[in-house]
Amino acid sequence: MTLSRWLSVGAICLLLTTGCSTGADSDQSGVSAEQVCDSSLDKTAAAALRRLGGTDRFEELTGTTDAGEPNAFSLKRAAQHLHDETPLRSRCTVYKAGDRSGSPLIQIDFKAADDYPKRQQNSTQNNDRIYYDIGLYASTQGDYSTVIYFRCSTTDQGKSSAYVDAGMFTTSTHLKGRSTSVDRMTILNTVSRKLAAELGCSSEAGLPSSIPKPEAP
Repeated sequence: MTLSRWLSVGAICLLLTTGCSTGADSDQSGVSAEQVCDSSLDKTAAAALRRLGGTDRFEELTGTTDAGEPNAFSLKRAAQHLHDETPLRSRCTVYKAGDRSGSPLIQIDFKAADDYPKRQQNSTQNNDRIYYDIGLYASTQGDYSTVIYFRCSTTDQGKSSAYVDAGMFTTSTHLKGRSTSVDRMTILNTVSRKLAAELGCSSEAGLPSSIPKPEAP
């Protein structure tokens, strides 16, 4: 998983009118954690986002996608564009309010998948992964990658897929708190549950209401 999969900082800075250019550093700028990502974070996930960012206020990417739709995340648009290429998908890109770095705190992306990873036991290449018993596969890697694959059958323009790939990129230099893996998985699992409900596949997704304890590699 590479950083380029999730974002182009240059493109984001051109589109972002608040996070990259605003001079407002007031505690009242931005919105609350409960309001980001189409208001999809419950109390537990919102608290996790506040811990990760070390702040109570956030901003989302503005502007429009290549399809002319708002960059601001929408569960409905995310469900509609699962089978599309990255520039057309609805991604939740969240910045700390007043941050001018151009790098988001988190970026969540959902796409249709035909397969899912298998957990590799005793692999030296995965020694920085932390696994969770969520969906078909769930893990965090380092300070930047969080993924969940869950079962959800979708069809678009005659093409069908059996799974959804939920991924979250985080900028490691922005992260705060002691349990960043747990907090990141809490956020991604919560938004994934809301998307599964939007897609009508909650019963098959296997996404718990609260995340289990992380497992060793």
